[in-house]
This record gives sequence, C-alpha cells and structure tokens, in this order.
Amino acid sequence: MNKEDINELLDRYSKGLCSQEECKQIEHYILKNPIVGDWQWEDEQHKGRTAKAIKAGLPMLHGHRSATVRWIRWGISAAAAVILVAGIWFFNAEKTALGDPAYVIAEAKDYSSEKVTITLPNGEVQTLEGTLSAADLKSIVQQGEGGKASEVWLTIQVPSRQHQEVILADGSSIWLNAGSVLRFPQVFTEEHRHVYLEGEGYFEIVHNTAKPFHVFAGKGEIEVTGTKFNVQAYSEQKLIRTSLVQGGVNFYMDEKAHKLTPGIELIADIEKDEIRRQKFDINQLTSWKDGYFTFDNLELLDVMKMVSRWYNITVTSDVNFGSKRIGGTFPTGLPLDELLEDLSILSGVKFEIQGKEVRIVR
Repeated sequence: MNKEDINELLDRYSKGLCSQEECKQIEHYILKNPIVGDWQWEDEQHKGRTAKAIKAGLPMLHGHRSATVRWIRWGISAAAAVILVAGIWFFNAEKTALGDPAYVIAEAKDYSSEKVTITLPNGEVQTLEGTLSAADLKSIVQQGEGGKASEVWLTIQVPSRQHQEVILADGSSIWLNAGSVLRFPQVFTEEHRHVYLEGEGYFEIVHNTAKPFHVFAGKGEIEVTGTKFNVQAYSEQKLIRTSLVQGGVNFYMDEKAHKLTPGIELIADIEKDEIRRQKFDINQLTSWKDGYFTFDNLELLDVMKMVSRWYNITVTSDVNFGSKRIGGTFPTGLPLDELLEDLSILSGVKFEIQGKEVRIVR
C-alpha cells in the first residue's frame, strides 16, 4: 500500500466512509508500517477532520468478521492524536538472559468474585455496579449495620477486567484499576482524611487546607490538600509510582519528605530504598481510565505484566526472547487472543494460550 492509497483511506476514515475491510487495512498497515507524522495532508481542514474523527473514537475493526469493535479514544491535541495512532512501533534491544527456560513473568490471582465487591465491617460482601456515590455508601452502611453505624471502614476490591469509581463523603473521587483494593471510611473524622490503597488509583481530591488527604500505599504515604494525581502501588511490583497532574503532593517514605510538582512523577523502589523523578505523559498514564492500554517504548516483560493483571492470567516464557520494547495503544476490551496477535506482530515473538496461562514459545 503506497502513501497515496493510505492517505485516501485515512481521508475516507475521517469522514466515516470506510468499510470494515478498509478499516482493517488501515489498522494492519499502521501496525506493520510505522509512520511518525509523515502524512501528506490536503490542507489543515483535512488534518483537523481526521484528528477529530480519531479523538471521537471511530471503530477500528480487527481482522475477523465478528461484530467485535475496537474503540480508540483520545484526549490529546489533534496533531499528537494522529502521531500516536500512526506511531505504533517496536524496538529490539540487546538480549538479556531470563535464566530458567520456564521463566514466570507474572502470575494470575484468586479473586472471590468476578465483579467489584465492597466488604462491610460486619463481614457482609456486596457486589457493585457503576459509580459508587457518597449517598450509595451511606445507604449500604445503614443496611449492613441496621442504621446504627457512625464511623465505619469499608473495603472495595476490583478484580481483573474491571474498573470502579468511588465518590467519597467529602466529594473527592477515586478511580480504581483492575487488581486494586481500597480501604476507606464511609465518613471522614474532623481531624483526618485517610485511605489505604493497594493497586492503582487516580485521585481527584477536594481542596481542604485544614484537613489534608492522605493515601497510604505500602511503605509510602502521599499527602495532599486538594489535587489530581495517580498512584500505582501493586505489591508484586515493589514500586510506588506517584504521578502529579495538578496541585501539590508530598510523598513520604522512611520519614523523608519528597515534594512533587505537576507533570513530574516519583518512583520509589521499596527493595532498593531508592527514589527517582521523571516527567510523564498524563494521557498515556491514565489511558486505563478510558479503557485502553498505552505502551510507550515499554519492555515486553512489563507489557506482559500489565496484560497478566488485566486478563488475570499467568505468563511464562519457554525461550530467551531478549529485551524487546513495544509502543502502541490497544483497547482493553479486546479478547486476549486478539491482543496477543497484535503484540506478536509488533514484537516478533509467538504466544500460546493454555487455559489461564500464556506461554511465550518463540
């Protein structure tokens, strides 16, 4: 497919005129032939219309005849949106030994339910659907405690392939990613606003200088008065990643304070007792909230850990596949076999699905 053909298809795509077969051609061309901003636009209107279509989430169909639709949603600038869609790539770096030929990359977990659950102080477990509001929380507590509860602590567990939004009593919102556990009070005390997180959460905290908000995650503590930030603290990773979007954050570990500014994230290595800072892309970081994976030059090992967590599978490798890096955006609603097919195209490795285990075989 030459540039004229792909640009013509892209123009038809932007107008919503592509057939399923044409959408498939565009998708697989992008997968196999990376292009980084080298499009030849007819004019700015053509460029803007195409970017608008991508941001609106037009369907991109995978290579089969079923009704499965792949949606890609974008919250970035028009030019960046086009570059990201077109710029799916992979890198093959120097090989690193994996040691045991049956190397376990990530393991599946046991969940008590396939749905999001909330556990009350009396041990009662209820399933949740949709956003959990402060009014919902009050009603749940009253039902579980016969209306006699004052301050009670609740626990939400989010299994694989699920997200959950929680609106706290003070109006703050928390979005929880798959494999996360949040422990929090139904009503905050007059002195404190404390929650405990294992996993990943995106926080939008109502401002209150007199009563800072604290997130306890493993050995780390995040203190804010009102801000937006993301915390990733999965126990198996041995890392706490705090990414500040807006406002100010103090991160505490081992009685040391580390201040963050917007656009900067702090990564605390629990095992090595090390702290490092780096810039981050908010759209890539929080893409999970909108229903897609975004891999930005990420090692295949780390990609497969994310895939394991979302699909709740064990990932092993029979081969030394080296250190490969992958970039691209993939809807989390894809069936596992389709995602693995795309990853295979990008990385050159082969996958086999055996029940709840995925083996990298070549």
